Amino acid sequence: MSVEPLEAAGQVPAMNSDNVQPEASDTFVATPQVEALAQRASAYLEAGFPVHLAGPAGTGKTTLAFHAAAKRGRPVKLIHGNDEFGVSDFVGQDNGYRRNTLVDNFIHSVVKTEEEVRTFWIDNRVTTACINGETLIYDEFNRSRPEVNNLFL
Repeated sequence: MSVEPLEAAGQVPAMNSDNVQPEASDTFVATPQVEALAQRASAYLEAGFPVHLAGPAGTGKTTLAFHAAAKRGRPVKLIHGNDEFGVSDFVGQDNGYRRNTLVDNFIHSVVKTEEEVRTFWIDNRVTTACINGETLIYDEFNRSRPEVNNLFL
């Protein structure tokens, strides 16, 4: 099984997004063993279970994940593990706030003040993948810190 760049494999990222719409490639080597593994992975994904592909570097785990996702016909959200990631990089976080203040001084001897503060939540990669029904490929997850990966337990 060979690993090739996404563009060469016919998997081009969508504009302004980290999503990829995988497509079957003519150059993908589909041996009976690889096809059986891809079908098994697809069956687990359809049932709502995660799939963990393990093996030595360069054996085509990520390519197989893209192949299984292409068989499902769903967009893919690709994340590469990183030691600097925090949970908010996957799930989301409060990002800023809006404050509204109303001062009512219609009667000059009476002052009525109302203040409302709202935070803005920004969804991040894992949350948007769940909302949009995308297949999440978390490549090289062992590069991220354990407390970040607890999110997936």
